[in-house]
Amino acid sequence: MFRRRKPLSVLKQMRAVIWPERGFRRLFSYLFQRIIRLPGTPASIASGFASGVAASFTPFLGLHFIVAGALALLFRGNVLASAIGTFFGNPWTFILIWLADYEVGLWVIHAFGHGADLHVLSIDELGAIMGNIMRFLSFTGHISWADLSRDIEQVFMPMLIGGTVLGAIAWVGSFILTLWAVKGWRLHRAKRLLKAAQRAAGAKKSG
Repeated sequence: MFRRRKPLSVLKQMRAVIWPERGFRRLFSYLFQRIIRLPGTPASIASGFASGVAASFTPFLGLHFIVAGALALLFRGNVLASAIGTFFGNPWTFILIWLADYEVGLWVIHAFGHGADLHVLSIDELGAIMGNIMRFLSFTGHISWADLSRDIEQVFMPMLIGGTVLGAIAWVGSFILTLWAVKGWRLHRAKRLLKAAQRAAGAKKSG
């Protein structure tokens, strides 16, 4: 019933992933409306959404939905909200997230006197390695595990540590913002419904 009359081509589908057909403003507005209207307490919705955002900082590409859902269950959050939260990780933000994860993780490892065998990668090198990992996981490239394992040794542990640190910070920040947004929207909605009920009651009395 809700399918397109003319299915999108593969090229247009790929373009829609990078740049939504109706723009990012419309997409973000839609996601915001979905979040604030989810069933559950404001704390559970905020915890779930924050879990999705935090999962986006982990290096487990292709498993962010699962990681987000597990975190949401751990923190008693809304699992559907956690799935929406994973949209924080997208083609426009992944390279920034990967770079931040790697830099922070490498700094932590060196701060504790470890990682002497890890050399600092450039942005291009890091992007190439993460691209190989994505192609390996999606079976879209001729990448062998032997080739990939050498790259993983260089990036996985720094990104795991950095992603954990930044993910924890992102969880707290997004939890506070989402909790404030959901509570504010529900309070506004309750006031609006109360005014509507009062107007209806006044019109009934006058009639």
